[in-house]
Amino acid sequence: MNNYFVVGKRGLIGIAVMLCVCVALSVAVANRIGQAIFVDGGKRLLPIYSVETEEKVVALGFNCAWDAADVPEILRILEENDVKATFFLVGQWAEKYPDSVKALYDAGHELGNHSFSHPDMAAKSRDEVAKQIRRCDDTIERITGVRPKLFRAPSGSYNNTVVEVAESLGHSVIQWDCDSRDWKGPSAKEMTRNVLKGVQPGSITLFHVGKANTVEALPEIIRQLKAEGYSFRPVGEMIYYEDYEIDVQGRQHKKQSSSSDG
Repeated sequence: MNNYFVVGKRGLIGIAVMLCVCVALSVAVANRIGQAIFVDGGKRLLPIYSVETEEKVVALGFNCAWDAADVPEILRILEENDVKATFFLVGQWAEKYPDSVKALYDAGHELGNHSFSHPDMAAKSRDEVAKQIRRCDDTIERITGVRPKLFRAPSGSYNNTVVEVAESLGHSVIQWDCDSRDWKGPSAKEMTRNVLKGVQPGSITLFHVGKANTVEALPEIIRQLKAEGYSFRPVGEMIYYEDYEIDVQGRQHKKQSSSSDG
């Protein structure tokens, strides 16, 4: 006699709901901010979120996409504290505020690529990704005479294609592990707590030009980090360019030289 397992209509609905919930949870976990899902079983490529180092060093990274009114104040604060930072510029922002771009460059800060029009790069084709990066590079080079070597994806949205294309165009791909959350509009005190709570040796921070309270928070953030023994470097002076590997957390490590007895 054959045995059959019969599921009623309500049972089928319940199973379907449970499957949907499981799928949704899996997607939510895998698709965290700044990360991507790969279903082809291929290797997942990661940008550099931070750098493994014994030095208490941190890189201040500012995204420039919307406004430029606070650029003079940010430059003043950085100069007064003898800090050099990295500014990731959207090409359209650079076209709109060429004087600000020139001021950042003339002050000795590092300029990076943040795409031309701030799209969701992970949703773009390979050709579109390349066009966004090249066009931003061209814009910055026209203003400063220097072509960027760093790329940070808008909103931290990337996938294998974005990383591959950016690297093929000569860029190190940069994320962050220490978020000021200035994009959420916290108070200066909250912003300071966010940074101090998230920082570690080799951290790369996320700030934005044109966000409320960033200018107010920045001097105290720098003061407290210095009090904890931190020094500051631009991203490009902190990362490794050869013989490195990136772990699953996006932390860049210098490869240890291996020796054999023959």
